[in-house]
Amino acid sequence: MKNLIYQYYVPYEANDSHFGGLNMPDWAIAGSKSALKYSVHCDAEYELSTERYFHHLDPRLDSLRLFYDERFDEYDNILCLDLDMLIPTKENIFDLEIGDVAMVHELGVHQHQGAWLRNVMDVPNYKRGVIAYGKKLFGEDWMFPKSVLYPNERFRYLNGGLQLWSKKGRLKARKHFTSVDDYYLHTRYTEQMYINLQLSQPIFNVTELDTSWNRLSSYQRLDGKINHYLGGRKKEMLR
Repeated sequence: MKNLIYQYYVPYEANDSHFGGLNMPDWAIAGSKSALKYSVHCDAEYELSTERYFHHLDPRLDSLRLFYDERFDEYDNILCLDLDMLIPTKENIFDLEIGDVAMVHELGVHQHQGAWLRNVMDVPNYKRGVIAYGKKLFGEDWMFPKSVLYPNERFRYLNGGLQLWSKKGRLKARKHFTSVDDYYLHTRYTEQMYINLQLSQPIFNVTELDTSWNRLSSYQRLDGKINHYLGGRKKEMLR
């Protein structure tokens, strides 16, 4: 098996510009070193990209290149990680059996960030409502699926910081994902919302990993296999 751990850094823009400019900030360097070390442990290749793929779109959409850029077709599995993550685990994530893609549901997102999520999801399409846009794409009966691991949540919402793609899944995404340009025109949101919309299609076999594989700093203790330092907590990566 030929596996890859992929990360990318492009300068932050607009309201996020304080996180990093042309030069990678120290927290991103720490995240890259952690992922590189983990790639050696997993006998996987490692790549850190600093080149834009979608030059006309929000730079955070660049993780989508994993299934649109044919040069990645040589890999059996690709683990895409945000740079604001540290990996203390010795467990090899590539040993897990997955379907098309494996990701982690944001447990508690409907409670802890519920107001924000409702404001994004439930407003009419003319106000860039995501559910309205999903119905435009997939029909009036469409809705986000429920989480398998956490069925009490309103619906599944996968965090884009960790994406483990099989080759079969990437090729399927290239064929069945709808236009990213149309998505950005209608929503102005990032790759996480796009992936959630696209993976709601029944054709995709999504493997849900438990939250230890992407432990979010926003409302969880950072005691996971992979810890994700969001927002202002990025500086904690350097302690």
